Amino acid sequence: MNRYRRGWPYLLVVVLLSGTTAWAQAARQGERQEPAVEPPPSEQTINILQAMSEAFRRVASRVKPAVVQIEATVGPDETDQPQRRPQIDPRQLPEPFREFFEEFDGLPQRPTPQYGRGSGVIIDAEQGFILTNSHVVGGDEQRSAQQRSTRRKSDPKRVRLDVTLDNGRKVQAVIVGQDPKTDIALIRIREADLEHLKASGVKLQALPIGDSSKVEVGDWVLAIGAPFGMAQSVTQGIISATGRSNVGIVDIEDFIQTDAAINPGNSGGPLVNMRGELIGINTAIATSGLTRGYMGIGFAIPSEMVMQVLPDLKEGREIVRGYLGVAIIGLDQRPGLARTFGLEEDRGILIEEIRPNSPASKAGLKPEDVILAVGDRQIQTVNELQNLVARTRPGETLDLIVWRDNKKITIPVEIEKQPEDFYTTRTWQRNGRAPEGEDESQGTAIESVGMTVARMTPELAKRYGWEYDEVKNQIVVTEVDPLGEAGALRISEGDIIVSVQGEAVKSPVALRKALSSEALKSGVRLRVRTPQGTRTLLLEVAP
Repeated sequence: MNRYRRGWPYLLVVVLLSGTTAWAQAARQGERQEPAVEPPPSEQTINILQAMSEAFRRVASRVKPAVVQIEATVGPDETDQPQRRPQIDPRQLPEPFREFFEEFDGLPQRPTPQYGRGSGVIIDAEQGFILTNSHVVGGDEQRSAQQRSTRRKSDPKRVRLDVTLDNGRKVQAVIVGQDPKTDIALIRIREADLEHLKASGVKLQALPIGDSSKVEVGDWVLAIGAPFGMAQSVTQGIISATGRSNVGIVDIEDFIQTDAAINPGNSGGPLVNMRGELIGINTAIATSGLTRGYMGIGFAIPSEMVMQVLPDLKEGREIVRGYLGVAIIGLDQRPGLARTFGLEEDRGILIEEIRPNSPASKAGLKPEDVILAVGDRQIQTVNELQNLVARTRPGETLDLIVWRDNKKITIPVEIEKQPEDFYTTRTWQRNGRAPEGEDESQGTAIESVGMTVARMTPELAKRYGWEYDEVKNQIVVTEVDPLGEAGALRISEGDIIVSVQGEAVKSPVALRKALSSEALKSGVRLRVRTPQGTRTLLLEVAP
């Protein structure tokens, strides 16, 4: 034991020396192992990126001279009723505030003008024609698309348009034609300003119009305009989608969707492809309730739609569109619904409602008819049918190939002129005895789909906002389980169940039998009337 006690200092020295040596070696290795430096991109990679930058520069350089900024001043309409100021008696206010309200005498307050700012693109340098949005020349650009309460033409006599060219020079323009239903407007630089520009040696530059039908998702695009008044701003992105409809911006929708940054002030400006061709007119953005700025979703009117109305706009003619008078939905939008009609593919256009006294009504079309083709042309989408009908001149006849009762039939329809109020509402129709033992005052629960229904009564009609004489004896939904199948399909209290598999619903008990577990396993077609129109739904519940 004494031997080990005397030897422990030497052992300690050896350990310390060993540790010091190991630490020194690790330190030297740490000095030698410096972080690796990534090599620069290869020349090939740099060349590719520079080629892309060069392409963007060339397109921007070609397009920018044709892009203008538009400031619209819309004078108040003579028919606008003056608003009366509130009558305030200063004597009823505390002493410190009286002086601020002495001028409020209850006199009428004159209507104020509207101001708007947007963009435009020159399409004819010689004539000075500029394409933009209808809402820009109407002074509505500072309001969101959903807030634009009216979509009517602006009175050219009440509108002043100041146009700023790419070189900063300002000229005035006049409205040549408008189409609020597509949000397209054509304006023209005044003759006097055109002559002055020519005398000054200023040459306008026009943008060629490309073919939007050839664009595909993923294509590079540039958007150019004056967001928030910042003229000649260029943003880059891709085509996110085509054929966007049911957005709720305008009456006729077939938008190109892009993620190129678009903000208030871009409206009316061009969306261009990498050839520097106009393929769309930027018109709106999708935003949340917290901001009106860019959120990655912008919409542009395709150039194909512009070309359809441009000749009429140039001549100042009324744009006449064909009219069928139906509310429709594509079977491709509701997979599985087609088989309830006996169709093998989710293809065709389902008629959900027919407007009274319309060409469709006169020709004998019925709700739940499926339009498969027009003549020899198969119809794939709702937009395709809508555009085809709209382009048909009133008086012409279209032969509709319709699927009804498990067979094809041909129904000729003479197209009429589209009514002015056609797009204002889809609610064209707001639109017998109970079986023995059924209590009409009590609801009938249909557990399989999670809803309760009852026969319509005057009290229920009043509760849900229906005219009783129009809906009496019909079946109304009185309760919906939000986690059930009915809730998942957005069936709501107050909706009316019209039919199941094309058969009218006679009673709540009959509806419950029609929605049996066996029937729901195969899929059941349900027509539901709401205050906004009639919907056709597929109820399918796995056992």
